[in-house]
Amino acid sequence: MRSVSRLVAAVAMALSLGLLVAADQWTKSLAATHLAGRGPVRLLGDFAVLIFASNRGAFLSLGSALPRPLRSLFLIILPAAALLFILWAFLTPGQGLRSGRRLGLRDRAVLVLIAAGGIGNLTDRILYGQVRDFLNFGIGTLRTGIMNLADLYILAALVVAVVAIASGWWRGRGA
Repeated sequence: MRSVSRLVAAVAMALSLGLLVAADQWTKSLAATHLAGRGPVRLLGDFAVLIFASNRGAFLSLGSALPRPLRSLFLIILPAAALLFILWAFLTPGQGLRSGRRLGLRDRAVLVLIAAGGIGNLTDRILYGQVRDFLNFGIGTLRTGIMNLADLYILAALVVAVVAIASGWWRGRGA
């Protein structure tokens, strides 16, 4: 019975990951097609703004001026290695972050969100040499950088992890 539940969990995680990456790539494609070269589209007053931007760097264009070989190292190779390490740390029984405990739903959600965000942006970097961004949130002059769904996945994972750690759920109860 335990192996069946593991299989179901693995299939659910793989399907979720695939759907999230597909949604990220689809919305980026829509943004590139319908927003590029156009002015901002304001939603909910000024809270959400759709505006297309290509980003050759990392968060807030950090590293965009690096020579191409260094950009590839810092924005493709190292993030891919980090993503593989995170997957190993979460999924290898008795190793890494697992240390003998089973993955709970929250752990799986964090893992899938981080992996989907990482894969979504890595896909853009590999296929296009840059990440396609199109979402901006804020109130008045207090605004986020321009981001995409992959970035929101990573942000959501961070929020879940911080809340879990702050509430004492990450280790022990609620895992």
